[in-house]
Amino acid sequence: MSGLNLIKPILACILLLTLSACEAPQREARANDQGNMAPQALPQDVQIPVNKVDVTTTEYAILAPDYLPTGWTTFAFTNRGGQEHFVAMYRLVEGKTIKDQLREVAPAFDPIMQGLRSGEMTKADIGPFLEHNVPDWGLQMTWVGGAGLLSNGHSVEATFNIDKPGIYLLECYVKAPDGQWHTLMGMLHQIQVYPGPTEQQLPSATHNLIIANSGISGPEVVKAGKHTFRIDIGENPPGSLPYDLHLAKLEEGTDLQQVYFWMDWTNVGGLRAPAPVTFLGGIEQMGVGNHGYVSVDLAPGKYLWLSEVNAANINLPFVVTE
Repeated sequence: MSGLNLIKPILACILLLTLSACEAPQREARANDQGNMAPQALPQDVQIPVNKVDVTTTEYAILAPDYLPTGWTTFAFTNRGGQEHFVAMYRLVEGKTIKDQLREVAPAFDPIMQGLRSGEMTKADIGPFLEHNVPDWGLQMTWVGGAGLLSNGHSVEATFNIDKPGIYLLECYVKAPDGQWHTLMGMLHQIQVYPGPTEQQLPSATHNLIIANSGISGPEVVKAGKHTFRIDIGENPPGSLPYDLHLAKLEEGTDLQQVYFWMDWTNVGGLRAPAPVTFLGGIEQMGVGNHGYVSVDLAPGKYLWLSEVNAANINLPFVVTE
């Protein structure tokens, strides 16, 4: 098992560790109240939204429903904070919750974060350390999608399929300007997913993008206006982490190498606000064979699709014309 390819799924656990010590008692109680088993029946007097839900980020919270149905879901995502945020969604192993991760997984990760920041640990040390200090289930969350990086004051719609009931987490782990993880500051939200309707209408795509290990295929010129991009995951990268895809607005003189560097959270300054570009949304991690949709209104200019996984190679510049 490759150490580096474990990094991102594990990051959720890393951030949850310090959350236990840093959060107020009422937040810990809230997590415990959500139970420690996958949902079997919808609680009485609870209505769950279908198909489209509002998701809002602030400094520092993710405002979203506590319950969702399975099926195709659109996150109408608005960032009302002053920093970049995203909302990644993943399913925990059956029977596990935030409480279990805090107790059984998270204690292994504080030394990693301290080591990376101090320089006493390198990227090459992460994998072996985790293999000896994390239970297998702690690395087995299933990424189902979510809404990608979004700069402050912007909105986007991201549509993806939540295929199974269970307990899921929504998370943003961008770093604040002082280097603290947003998760530690409250940007973690647990959702219980119940069986939902089987027939749903999907968005109508105006353009298709396919992500493979060789790069991204898709249009290099589009007209200004509202577009819905269908994003297909054609391959998984080596290791266990699937691809995501984010949309950035480029300005004259944007340093693309700086942007690629920023996308890697293990770099000093990586994923640390403020970002070197304006982000307009995207789709979060999904495994091979899955697809999602991103609906966004584009003004004329230069843009860039890029993945957090190997951003320097998994990217696609394009131009929006009048």
